[in-house]
This record gives sequence, structure tokens and C-alpha cells, in this order.
Amino acid sequence: MTQVAIRQSGGATIISLPKVILNTLHLQVGSSLELTLENNKIVLSPITQELSLEALLAGSPKSALALTDEDQDWLNLPAVGKESA
Repeated sequence: MTQVAIRQSGGATIISLPKVILNTLHLQVGSSLELTLENNKIVLSPITQELSLEALLAGSPKSALALTDEDQDWLNLPAVGKESA
């Protein structure tokens, strides 16, 4: 059993989760947890959500999504097989 302390940080009351727990559950800073009470116990459960390509790219800067000269050159290459069929 691991023991954690409730601390004050700025205006927030926080607990720290041990690294081994984060690694075991594949959690990181920014992960979402659901907090429930069960029989006077605090239960934290990871919220798993399937990410779409759109969701993954939403935080990317638009400049990172722009076509480079190399991309454009690749797009202009002639087909070598049945790519255009």
C-alpha cells in the first residue's frame, strides 16, 4: 500500500501520485481521471478515450501541417505502379 499526503499548492489542494502508479496505468501529466466515492473511499479511475486523427492534430500548430517543398515534390512525382488506378 502506498501512502500519499494532501498538500496545498497555490489555491489548489493536491495529492501526488507515485511514478510507478503512473507508469503502470500509462498515465502522464494531463491525463484525465474520474473521481468517485465508494463506501467512504476515494476511487480514481483513468478515463480512456479513443483519439481520432482530428483530435491528435487539434493541438498542432498550423505551420506544422503545411506542405513543405519536399512534400510538394513528392506529390508531383509520376505514378510508378497502380497508385492512380
